[in-house]
Amino acid sequence: MTSQASPRANSSKSPRAPRRDALRNDAIIVNAARTVFAEQGPQASMESIASRAGLGVGTIYRRFPGKDALLDAIARLFTQEIDQAAAEALAAPEPGTGLEQFLDFVGAFNAEKRRYASSLADRVPGDDEVSTRTADRIRRLVQRAVASGYLTRNVTADDIKALIVAIPGVVAASPDGDDAPWRRFVRVHLAGLRAER
Repeated sequence: MTSQASPRANSSKSPRAPRRDALRNDAIIVNAARTVFAEQGPQASMESIASRAGLGVGTIYRRFPGKDALLDAIARLFTQEIDQAAAEALAAPEPGTGLEQFLDFVGAFNAEKRRYASSLADRVPGDDEVSTRTADRIRRLVQRAVASGYLTRNVTADDIKALIVAIPGVVAASPDGDDAPWRRFVRVHLAGLRAER
């Protein structure tokens, strides 16, 4: 009498490979959408995103039922990237360099998404776990800069957050592709917050 493998044993193995493929496709789709939205704005078609991703449009819709789902995924990714940038800035050997590095990332980040920034607003709550951790990292980043003498003693994290909030407006008012205005804006404000040497 020959033994037969149970259906449960067979079915337990099959989801693994498709799951890896699905996760890989998700990353490809989100990165393609990010690029296409940056070029064309939120009115970009799902067909354009599928073409950039090198996938069929049906695959896009199976993973993301519409552009809102894609924008939600991009917003979550951006939140994680901001948090990672804050962590890397904290690891910088010079506190002042770390703060400048983080603000440069914020400026470049806003320049990338200028065409569809309004479509990303309020998609990730400001009190989620990652955003809360990022806020704490920014606070520590400012404290390090003050303790090192890079910033004056009365500078607070709220001062730097106000600068971060203002950067998108400078980006939006600047010619497309011109990073000079926001970079100058950041440097002028940092100069005003610097400790006298």
